[in-house]
Amino acid sequence: MTPADLATQRRALRQGALLLPAPQLGTIAVRGGDRQTWLNGMVTCDVAKIPQRGGAYGFAVAKNGKLLAELRVLFEDERILLGAPRERLDMLREHFERYIIMEDAELADASDEVTWLLAHGPAAADLVPVAREAGALAVASVDTTGLGGAAIALPHDAVSAAIERLCRHDRALVALGSDEAWDTLRIEIGLPRWGVDFDDQNYPQEAGLERLGVSFQKGCYLGQEAVFMLQNRGHVKKKLVPLAIEGTAELSAGAEITGPEGAAVGQVTSWVPSADAAELIALGYVKYKQANPGNTLSVGGRAARVLGKPEA
Repeated sequence: MTPADLATQRRALRQGALLLPAPQLGTIAVRGGDRQTWLNGMVTCDVAKIPQRGGAYGFAVAKNGKLLAELRVLFEDERILLGAPRERLDMLREHFERYIIMEDAELADASDEVTWLLAHGPAAADLVPVAREAGALAVASVDTTGLGGAAIALPHDAVSAAIERLCRHDRALVALGSDEAWDTLRIEIGLPRWGVDFDDQNYPQEAGLERLGVSFQKGCYLGQEAVFMLQNRGHVKKKLVPLAIEGTAELSAGAEITGPEGAAVGQVTSWVPSADAAELIALGYVKYKQANPGNTLSVGGRAARVLGKPEA
């Protein structure tokens, strides 16, 4: 099935559901009678309260609170499926296995049997029962954008038929997305991408993802003290912010962001032309004091301003 055009994908994201294949995700399957309680002590999201066939978005973090990987968590009857960046999968398994002591929990790489689809938008949750009927191994409402969402784990041989069926959903606009278009749309809504805008050198709060993937009410988990202290007794030194940059000329990779007095305050991580092609919309890290919406900055000698949270 061919992806929709950019305008249709943009409309689906904001009004319906944008369906994206996620080949970048591998899968770790967790089995055992203690799988849920054990996992709850390893990740930032509260999986202890997830009902049967539920799901969540969160992170594995190191003891110092820095990110190890972002995770999509889905519950099967006998397993929990963790969708994580493929290049982090071996490291993540080794990390997790160090903390299985007496618990009845067993990890296995299930990437050979699972393909992930992600749905973004206010109607994404409506696709959950449709995906189940289409043969999903596990599916649940999982919001990774702030606009609504769902995560779907499918057998490899069921993916094409499932996409066709989901895109025929008659209650809302459902459009198949492309990776290229998604890079444009995610920057427009201020959403960072793993490996591009944030990685294992960042805290969740630096990337602005704590509101989506961190529970500050749950019990103890590995790295909780550092994440909690940063949230409640201090602040990060830098933050990822959306920027509007004057002009439409392309930027160099890692373009430097400077403050009103000309001193370097950060750098751009990704950018695209604005929808009306009048300026550039970018994501970039700036010093904490420069992160307030409305602040005026400069990128490569071009005027720039920090934007507020984009509206849905």
